[in-house]
Amino acid sequence: MTKRVQWEQVRALIERFTGLVETARPVGEGLNSEIAVIINDRYFVKGLRQDHPWVWTQNREKEINRYIRHVSAALEWNAEADGWNLLGFRYLPGRQPDYRPGSPDLALITDLLPKLPGAPAGLDLKRAEQRWSAYSQQAGLFAGDHLSHTDWSPGNVVIGRDARLVDWAWPTRGADWIDPACWIIWLIASGHSPGRAESQAASVPAFARAPRQAVTAFAAAQAAMWTEIGEQAPHHGLRAAAADWHKHRMNP
Repeated sequence: MTKRVQWEQVRALIERFTGLVETARPVGEGLNSEIAVIINDRYFVKGLRQDHPWVWTQNREKEINRYIRHVSAALEWNAEADGWNLLGFRYLPGRQPDYRPGSPDLALITDLLPKLPGAPAGLDLKRAEQRWSAYSQQAGLFAGDHLSHTDWSPGNVVIGRDARLVDWAWPTRGADWIDPACWIIWLIASGHSPGRAESQAASVPAFARAPRQAVTAFAAAQAAMWTEIGEQAPHHGLRAAAADWHKHRMNP
C-alpha cells in the first residue's frame, strides 16, 4: 500500500490545469496513489512521485484511457513536472456498489462487463498467462485478446446512472471471461454462496460459455494467490472466498 501525502504539495501544479482550487476533497480509497483528491467537483486527480517504483502504472492508465472511456472516467489532462506524475480524470459522482445478495447493483455490473473491449493492438500489456503463471501450471488456459481490469474491489466501481470501472493501473490481456471470474471472489466475500456467485457471473455471456477446465484452473490460481497475499489483501474475506470458490469447483 502506498502512503498518502498532502495534496497541497502539488497544488501549484494542479492549478495549472484546473484553475484556482475552490474545493478539494481527499480520497481515502485505493492503495496505489500518493495523491488522490477531488478538485472543484470536476476532476479526480491521482499521482505518484516520478521516482516511485509504481509510476509506470500512471503511464499505463494514461495510455489505455482512450480505449475505455465508455466504461470508465475520461482522462482530461496529465502532468509530469516538479517531480510528480499526475493524472486528471473527469470526476464521476456516485457511490460504491453493494455486492450483497439481492442488491440492484448486481444487474448494473452484469450490464457493464460485456462492454469491456478487446485489448488494443500494439499496447504492451501484461498477459494473463504470465500474470498467474506462478500460481498455475495451466495458466495458458487464461490467454486471450480481451482487455481485463481484474480488480473488482467496490472502491474501483462507481455507481451513478450506470456502473463505471475506474483505476486501470493493472490492465491485462487475457480471456474474455476473466473479469467475471475475478468478480466472483468479491461476490462470495460479500455473502453469496459460490454457486450463487457463479450463477450471477453467468449472466455475462463470456463467462457462461467459458471452458470449464479453464475456469477451474483459474479458481485454483486465485486461491493460491490470495493465500500468498494473506493479511495484505485489501479485504480479509477474499482469502477465504477464493478458497471456497476453488473447493466448489473441485466438488460441484
